[in-house]
Formats: sequence, C-alpha cells, structure tokens
Amino acid sequence: MQLPFRQRHLNWPPLAAAKESRIMMTSTMIAPTASIEITDPRQRLAFIPELFFTPQGDQLVASWLQVHSQYEGGFWRYFAVPRGISGRIDGWTEDCITRPTGYLVPPEGVYHVTMPGNYFDAEVSAEATGIIATLMCLNRLNWQVFEMGPEMARVCQGLVDRQDALKDYISIIKHPERDLIYRAID
Repeated sequence: MQLPFRQRHLNWPPLAAAKESRIMMTSTMIAPTASIEITDPRQRLAFIPELFFTPQGDQLVASWLQVHSQYEGGFWRYFAVPRGISGRIDGWTEDCITRPTGYLVPPEGVYHVTMPGNYFDAEVSAEATGIIATLMCLNRLNWQVFEMGPEMARVCQGLVDRQDALKDYISIIKHPERDLIYRAID
C-alpha cells in the first residue's frame, strides 16, 4: 500500500535512496565537510518535494529571490546535507550532529539581497543567497502548514526540522557567510 504523499516524504533524506539505487550524485566540498550535489535528473525531481513537502518548492524559492534580489532566472543546483556531520556550534559545550536537510543554489555570482522587513541589505555569494532563500521559504511554508490545523502537525514538524538542520549545518561547517545568513533570516 502506498502512503499518502505527505507521509511518504516524512521519511527523508534522498541520500538513503541514493545509496541503494543507481542515482548519480557528486560530492562538493564545503570546508571542512561535504554536502552532496544532486545531479541526476530523476533525483532532482524527487529532491524538491522531499525537502519542501510540495513539488512547487523550487518555484517558491525562485519567486522569493526575484522579489528580494536582482535574480533573473537560470539553472539551480541542489544540495543535500546528510545526517551525521558533527561539530561544535558557537556557545554550545557539546558537539552538534546534523540531521538531513538540503538547499538550493542559484546560478553563480554575487547577489544583492534586500529584505526591508528584516533590515537586511547586503551582497552575498550564490551559495549564501540560496541558503537564505531556502530558509525563508521553509519558514513561510511552515507557517502556512501550521494554519491548516493539527492534522498537519507532522508536516509542520518536518519543515521545522529541515530549517533547524540547515541552520545547524552552516554553523557546524563555519560557513564563511554565516553571519550574513543569520542577519538575513533574523
């Protein structure tokens, strides 16, 4: 018996399937740990609904970026963050271990991101831009799902988990633009 769409996608990440199938992925190093770029077309199609719980997740991110930067379209790269990357987060005494999540990256370049509501106006790399846009869209979707009622609690929790895991990831790897990312989403 096939589970409903939302329940199927609570069992994330796409990495579990990648290890057991013919899916092609390339490893992209982000010092000092790795996220995994998803390059196989079939896996790319599955990645968005698995990350956002909706097949329109990439459209939400692209639309958000069009409003908040000079983004004009292009080919996006998809990155999965696996479970188990560990490291110390500033202010914590114990190591933190990542949970599965992911993010999208727009075409290479520097993006001028403006968010008047957050008093954010800065130039950031394509990767930081993608992380900011992914986090903002996960947050917005979370609030929309919350408004649907208690029967959507598991989906809501899944979105929160992915958002928190991505924030943990950028702290663990000490992303060079993490301070700008946190300013943008604050």
